[in-house]
Amino acid sequence: MDSVDLHGKVALITGARRGIGAAAADALESLGARVARHQRQGGDFAADLSQVDAAGDLLQRVLDRHGRLDYLVNNAALTPLGASEGATARFSTGAPAAPWDAALFDQTLAVNLRAPLQLALLAAERAPMLSAIVNIGSGSAARGDGSSSYYVLSKGTIPVLTEYLARRLAPRVRVNALLAGLIDTEEIAARGPAFAPRRDEIMRRTPMGRMGRPEEMAEVIAFLLAGAGFITGSTVTLDGGWHL
Repeated sequence: MDSVDLHGKVALITGARRGIGAAAADALESLGARVARHQRQGGDFAADLSQVDAAGDLLQRVLDRHGRLDYLVNNAALTPLGASEGATARFSTGAPAAPWDAALFDQTLAVNLRAPLQLALLAAERAPMLSAIVNIGSGSAARGDGSSSYYVLSKGTIPVLTEYLARRLAPRVRVNALLAGLIDTEEIAARGPAFAPRRDEIMRRTPMGRMGRPEEMAEVIAFLLAGAGFITGSTVTLDGGWHL
């Protein structure tokens, strides 16, 4: 990707304050792109994507500022750790059913599923230069496993969402998904000692024997956006072989 020149291109990356989103923004900027870094609060492109009108408003601010949009990375996610699963069992496979929290369920699906769909469809409509979208999903969620049932149910739909959008937006816009394994981000570090047994379990089952790095995710995101002209509707898994 070092030979790719993205000068003049504009990308919107949701959830770009830290972790995978920040690394992807840095990678695209290093190639010359202008990047609108979305975050929930603060900054020029702040938006609470759980709100129904937030996606459209965010997109319009990007277009007003930069005049175009070439790439969209749907990375923002809500992970309601322990909020509905119970603090002691929140990282345990096979944890007992938790009390239902309808408001949290709706909020999680709004951020993790509705917002990517809204942004993709609105961007295809309003941004004639849009050429590629990458949806960030979860390898564990795709297998029905994860930190909360709400997260699993919402992020597990990303491959299907991607195939739907790839068909609907072709041939102008390519749409692909990237499923992350365990990536060494601030969010993972913030889970603290309670997550250590689950982390160790995943590492034992991962042929590469380590967590992924945000920069490795960013490399694949940049490739899917700018260097994969005949790939659409595909789901790429970046998990060190954990899925095997």
